[in-house]
Amino acid sequence: MKKIISIAASILLLGMVLAGCSNKQQQSEQSKPSTKEETMTVNKDKKEVKMQAEVNGKYFTEGTRHGVVYKGGKNGEKSILRGLADEKKFYEAMMSLGAKPGNNLTAEDMKKGTKSIEGSKVNVFLTWDGLGKEIPFGDVIKSTDYNGNDLPLRAMDFRFGGNIDRANKNNTGCVLCLDSCATGIVSNASYKAGEVEALKNVKFYGKKDVLPKDGTKVTVIFRLAE
Repeated sequence: MKKIISIAASILLLGMVLAGCSNKQQQSEQSKPSTKEETMTVNKDKKEVKMQAEVNGKYFTEGTRHGVVYKGGKNGEKSILRGLADEKKFYEAMMSLGAKPGNNLTAEDMKKGTKSIEGSKVNVFLTWDGLGKEIPFGDVIKSTDYNGNDLPLRAMDFRFGGNIDRANKNNTGCVLCLDSCATGIVSNASYKAGEVEALKNVKFYGKKDVLPKDGTKVTVIFRLAE
């Protein structure tokens, strides 16, 4: 009988030890920091979306009309900043803030240079580690004509163009375009659709003396205007 009791006690003790180890392992796993990078956050109180992106140094010297493009899209390597979040999810995030899409441009408009994008006004800023402040997106952009002569940059007037149907169809990844665009989720009404490429009036570049070096992570802040 004593032998049976001893065996039972041993089994009970072993079970308690194993349970303790399991709990410690679970606590250890729970205490580990997440290794998954958060590429987009939404703050409804501030009415803003923050997207992580990378500087593409190619466009310090080559012209483009793309400000931010999701790196997984067809145009992922054609922008001054590679967005790290999907443009369709970005659209959903903006809609969750109550942004009103313009949806007023067509592919045909991109050939004419006569119409500007509409939709809720969006103020766009940038920041990165070590900067210590937010700066307007326009502060990191310069423009020239097609002969390379400097042009004054027009004040940025970013609008929530929407364009989700075309975004789903084309999968370009376009988050923010520097001129009015029929595909980009947000684009700049200061330059009419087609004025940049179809009419070949202007090229945009990232400012090398303002932006951090190629490949640096930055945060793009999209804030609905009051």
